[in-house]
Amino acid sequence: MRAVQLVKFGEPREALQYTDLPDPKPGPGEVVVKIEAAGVCGRDLVVRKGAFPHVKPPVVPGHEGVGRVVEVGLGVEKELVGARVFLSAVYDGTCEYCRRGLENLCRNAELLGESRNGTYAEYVLLPARFVHPFHGVDPRAAVVATCPLSTAVYALRHVDVNGKRVLVVGAGGTGLYIAQLASVRGGEVYVSTRSREKAKAMSELGIKTAGEGDKDFDVVVDTVGSPTFERSLKLVKRNGVVVVIGNVTGERALISPALIILRQVKVVGSMAFRPWDIYEALDLLKRGLIKPFYTEYRLEDAAKAHEDMERGGVFGRAVLIP
Repeated sequence: MRAVQLVKFGEPREALQYTDLPDPKPGPGEVVVKIEAAGVCGRDLVVRKGAFPHVKPPVVPGHEGVGRVVEVGLGVEKELVGARVFLSAVYDGTCEYCRRGLENLCRNAELLGESRNGTYAEYVLLPARFVHPFHGVDPRAAVVATCPLSTAVYALRHVDVNGKRVLVVGAGGTGLYIAQLASVRGGEVYVSTRSREKAKAMSELGIKTAGEGDKDFDVVVDTVGSPTFERSLKLVKRNGVVVVIGNVTGERALISPALIILRQVKVVGSMAFRPWDIYEALDLLKRGLIKPFYTEYRLEDAAKAHEDMERGGVFGRAVLIP
C-alpha cells in the first residue's frame, strides 16, 4: 500500500516520506479499513517535530480517519465488511479512567499515528471494537467530526456557555468549531484571530472578532496554549473559566499564579474526546448546525499540507485523500 511515514523528526519534507508498505492483514478480532479521507491535526505537526518521547520513527502519522471496512479477521462479523466507519484510539477498557467513561484519559492507550501506524495511508489495521459505523455524512466532512468538532463537543461539556460571553482564542482547525458550537449552545461568541479570511468566515456565521478593548469574558477557550495562555487569563472575568484544549508549539508557559488566585479564575484542561463525542459531532453535521471547512490534498502531498498549516495557509482542516 502507499503511505506516508514519519522517518525522522524535523521539517516536513525531510521527516515525511511517501513510500510503499506491506498491505496489512487482519488477525483474530481485527479489521482492515480502506481510508477514504484522513485529517491533518495540529498535533501531527507537534509529533513530527519530536515533542512526544513515546513516538519512535518510523511510524505512519495521523489519528483522524474515515473509510470502509474491506477485510475482517477471525471472530469479527462478516456483515461489517463494506461499512463506512470512523476510527478511535485503542483503549484498554479496564483502567480506572476507562471504567468511568473517560477513555480519552486511558493509562494504556495506543494512539493512532504515534504508538501504532495511523491514517496517512491507503489502509489501516485496528481491533474491530475501535472502528465505529456511521452514515449520512460525506467522508471528507466526517473527518472534521473525528477530531476538531468532537474536541469542541467534549471541551464544552466542561462549561455552560448559554447566555455567556465566550472568547475562543485561535480560529484554526479546532477553534472555528468551538466557536460555532458555542454559538449553537447559546453563547455570545467572539474569536481572537489575526486572519482576515477566518474573521470574515466567522462573521458570516454570526461570530464576532474580538477587538483590542474586548475583555471580561465569562468563558475563554484557549486552543493555542503557551503563546496565549497568560493573555487568556487576563481576558477572562473574575470568577470566570478558562478551558485549555491545545498547545500548538509544545512549549511551556511561564505565568504568575496570582493571575489565577487573585481573580479566582478556574482553569480546566480538556483532553481530546471519546467515541460517543464523535457521534454527537456527526449528528451536528447531519443537522446542518455546524459548517465544515476543509482543504483537500493528495496523500503524497502530506508534507505540503504540513507546510501550509504551519504558515497559516489552511482554513479549517487539511484532508488527505489516498
